[in-house]
Amino acid sequence: MQAGCPHCGHVQTISEESFSGREVMQVACGSCGKAFQIWNPGLGHLEADNTRHAVESITSEITDDGRTLHLPAGKTVSIKVLQGEDKGTVYPVLKPRVTLGRSSSDIIVNDPLSSRIHCALEFTEDAVLLRDLGSTNGTLVDNHPIRLAEIADGSTFQIGTHIFQLRIVPQGS
Repeated sequence: MQAGCPHCGHVQTISEESFSGREVMQVACGSCGKAFQIWNPGLGHLEADNTRHAVESITSEITDDGRTLHLPAGKTVSIKVLQGEDKGTVYPVLKPRVTLGRSSSDIIVNDPLSSRIHCALEFTEDAVLLRDLGSTNGTLVDNHPIRLAEIADGSTFQIGTHIFQLRIVPQGS
């Protein structure tokens, strides 16, 4: 099974045999070293607790060049990793401009082929824009390098060896 560290986002593989019949197990993150709990997927059901710190959504902001960005009203936006070291991880999008990259970004991509601040997703009133931020290895949409591309729900894009999918669904779905 895959377990994502709630502190740094690092995803690591845990064998189900390591639970030894227990429902819950304490694990140390292989990246940051901090401890967190994981639940045995083979036993019972999981009821997730609320996060310790509530994170407010920032529904709109104005860019440096004066454009107004907005998260879509009544929608939940997320980015799912379809391929790469972090496969299966789903990142909630809580603000109208989100950066992805190896470090110093809103979403950290554990990939040596990604730049520190690789690309950004920007949500305008009528479109979702994927913008490459001058990355070394480029951002791909449909296997073509882009500087700026309009994408939609279900669209995929690639950074290094990671493939991501944009998901926009009605709230509560």
